[in-house]
Amino acid sequence: EFFIKDTDAEMVYIGGGAGMAPLRSHIYELFKRRKTNRKVSYWYGGRSLRELFYVDEFRAIERDFPNFQFNIALSDALPEDNWTGYTGFIHQVLLDNYLKNHPAPEDIEYYICGPPMMNAAVFKMLDGLGVEPENIAYDDFGG
Repeated sequence: EFFIKDTDAEMVYIGGGAGMAPLRSHIYELFKRRKTNRKVSYWYGGRSLRELFYVDEFRAIERDFPNFQFNIALSDALPEDNWTGYTGFIHQVLLDNYLKNHPAPEDIEYYICGPPMMNAAVFKMLDGLGVEPENIAYDDFGG
């Protein structure tokens, strides 16, 4: 069941590859239609800049809604990318740069969509943080 839960809990979206599409529809629903006040972050992983799309749209939502943050990590940036942002696999970047210092990562709702290997790594990481399955929603659209 990949639906937005009707709570006030913080939301973390984790995506990669073709998983961008279903996550984008959730985020558009939250911010364009519902004008949510929930704290939401989107962590998207790609190999290089050429794999990224909708970046300008997510940056615009970030500008309009201070409760939204969009984060990108590249696992295999090309020299021409001149990338200075996060590097590595998205689950590790999320853990190292946000969740490990979060006071209650087990209380966050997680929405995941990406390639099977990414999904598996995210599930393992969340399990290690003590996140209960009912706080994890995923779509295997990208798999």
